Amino acid sequence: MKKNINKNIFKVLLIILSLSIFLTSLTFDAFSYEYQGVKMMSSLSCFVTGSLAILGGGTLEWLIWLANPLCLISIFCLIMDKNLASKFNFTALILAISFYSWNSVLASESGTSGKILSVELGYFIWLASITVLTIGTKLYFRKYSEIKYTE
Repeated sequence: MKKNINKNIFKVLLIILSLSIFLTSLTFDAFSYEYQGVKMMSSLSCFVTGSLAILGGGTLEWLIWLANPLCLISIFCLIMDKNLASKFNFTALILAISFYSWNSVLASESGTSGKILSVELGYFIWLASITVLTIGTKLYFRKYSEIKYTE
């Protein structure tokens, strides 16, 4: 019974930590780019408008944004003790990391790209939230996978 309590505490703390880091990331800028002058993109703006990027031709931007719902699905899988959570996390992490290698980003609905000038703190904090969730989920299943439910 004590292992089940430790297991649940670990899971809850992992989820709270990851979501707290994620929410913190939303308060910072994500990146700057050049399009009709230098523009700064906030993390909150990326999060809110990212789902709509595909409508403006931003297929790659939308794919990167998918890291967010993949993490959410992962959290639900983790809550249900489904090891599938690790796969969703890993996919989200790869998508999030891949943005760092980009040189340009969709800057307008006309399809014009803007050169990425810098990646800012919000991106790195967002990446940290996904990394914490990915590593924590892996550790969780490694440590508690042998526990069988008796309830």
